[in-house]
Amino acid sequence: MRILSVSDYVDNNLLERKDFLPSHPDLILACGDLPPEYLTNLRSFYEVPLLYVEGNHDIRHKTSPPVGCTNIHGRIVLEQGLHIMGMSGSRWYNGGIHQYHEKEMKKNIRRMWFQLLQHKTDIIITHSPPRGIHDQEDPCHKGFRSFRNLIEKKKPAWFIHGHIHKIFKEPAERMSTFCETRVVNSYGFFFFEN
Repeated sequence: MRILSVSDYVDNNLLERKDFLPSHPDLILACGDLPPEYLTNLRSFYEVPLLYVEGNHDIRHKTSPPVGCTNIHGRIVLEQGLHIMGMSGSRWYNGGIHQYHEKEMKKNIRRMWFQLLQHKTDIIITHSPPRGIHDQEDPCHKGFRSFRNLIEKKKPAWFIHGHIHKIFKEPAERMSTFCETRVVNSYGFFFFEN
């Protein structure tokens, strides 16, 4: 399956030419901090399902959700044979929307354990990274330790996140491996095959 992941930065090249990508995606995964109109337009342009989680700046999604797209925060969905889990938000830093203390995120994941026991998890999408993988030391951009634990227990093939703004010269720079899971910073966009 060909997958386009996006987060944090609107890249209009994705909406101008379908041949901008190596091939047409079968699925789009959005990892937060993108305008709902952009997500709606991506889904319409490529005419494929778009699953998303919300970031700490997604304040309009509740009143103006992206049309035809599916918010998978706190859920596991089956899409084209893949079990995909989603978790919105960043670390708490000023009390804004979609911000969580470590204990709160751990509790959010614990609420999902029945689903996690029932299904293999192929891909996890989040806004924030796992702690110590692609994250930063300021209060807003620290990752979640509970995401590391989740990777260790569920061993998904992919863990895709946003939130950490960085320009990459080549695709390999945005990817790390942890417990055999490929952890990808989706800033801007990342195209991959599963």
